[in-house]
Parts: sequence; structure tokens; C-alpha cells
Amino acid sequence: MIKDISKIREYLEGYVEVELPYEFNKGVSIQYITCEYDEEGNISCDSFFPNCIFLRRCNDILLLESNTLIKRVPIYKRDKEGNIIYQSRFFIKEEEEDSLKECYSDKNELLKTIEYQQSIIEKCSERIKTLELDKYEKNDKISTYEDLLQQGRYKLKELSIENRELKTKINHYEELIPKLYNSR
Repeated sequence: MIKDISKIREYLEGYVEVELPYEFNKGVSIQYITCEYDEEGNISCDSFFPNCIFLRRCNDILLLESNTLIKRVPIYKRDKEGNIIYQSRFFIKEEEEDSLKECYSDKNELLKTIEYQQSIIEKCSERIKTLELDKYEKNDKISTYEDLLQQGRYKLKELSIENRELKTKINHYEELIPKLYNSR
């Protein structure tokens, strides 16, 4: 922790302060100013901490690595009602900020790509809906035709049985007729 303003200025050369909330990249070099607390837990003074590396963010805390030690740095100090009473200040290298600006300049191109992909997805969804409706109609027709075919099979079987019975009767009558004719 450093409190000498001239040393802090030296450390902050080439660094720029970021406004929170800010999406830090993992491994980015961070320097920060945060508050110190007295024995009673009240804010006593500000201190500067140089040469840290961002690991991850957990709610209102940044996990930073400094000389192989992991520090939990509060972004905000809150009172018992949850109101922010102190906000830590974070600084990153200026060229990293410039590279982030370049990334944001590609944002429009990425948004156009996303919009194009979404339009393709919407067209595919509409086509799938149409095909599903056609499939439903075809399946409905197929089931209707299968029912009609089954009814036709039953009717054919009934007629076949009736035809067989009639042939049996005809054969029986053909045998009886000559016998009756001869018996006279």
C-alpha cells in the first residue's frame, strides 16, 4: 500500500481509470485505490495498491493476484441499509483500453452478423412450421386413406364370403335339379 502522491503518479503513468461496472479481461494488469478501516471498522484513509492481476469478479468484490497472493478487493463499501458509502477506483493500462475500444468498434459488424443469423433462423423456423403443417395434412390424408382401405378390405371379405355361400348353394341346386328331374 502506497500513500505518497508522487509515487502513485509514477505508478499510474500509462494507466487510465475505468468506470464501474466494467468487464475486466482475465489476466489484465490492475492498480487500484481503496479505503482502509480503523479498529472499529470505519473508513480511515485511502491507499494505493500497484501491480495486481485481475482473476475474477464475485458480486461487489474483485479477486486480484499480487505477488502470488490472492486479494479480495471490495468495489463498494456499503452501510447497513445497502447504500454505497465508498467506491474503490481501478486503473488499467491505456493500450488495453485502446484494444477494448477496437473491440467495441467491431460491435456493429458483429451485430449485423447476429441480425443476419437471426433472420436465417426466423426463415428456417417459418419453413419448419410450413413443413410441419404439410406433414400433419399428409398424415391426416394417409390415415383417412388407410381407414378407407381397411373398410374396403372388410367389405371385400364380406362379399367374398357371400359369394362362396352363393356358389355353394348354386352347386347344391345344380345337383338337386337333375335328381328332381329324373325322379318324375
